[in-house]
Amino acid sequence: MDLNACYCVSRDAAVRPERFGGLVYRYDNRRLYFLYSRDLVDLLCSLDGAKPLASVLDDFLATRQLPADARGAFIKALAQLEQLQVLAVRNV
Repeated sequence: MDLNACYCVSRDAAVRPERFGGLVYRYDNRRLYFLYSRDLVDLLCSLDGAKPLASVLDDFLATRQLPADARGAFIKALAQLEQLQVLAVRNV
């Protein structure tokens, strides 16, 4: 996961917030993924490809007043979502 890259949700995926966290649906392979963190879902929805991931993470953690050690957990989760092709690097 490149923290200097600008990420967005893949056009082949959709994220839907739910009470328990959220759902991710991949249109191309019809897979459904459950996310059990509402913060992670909100972070995913805020990724629009306009700013580098490091900046988005720093802003998100500051806005939510989350501890700095949560950054590593978010990076790990986002890296897994990138491997599942839910996240894509936006080519500018």
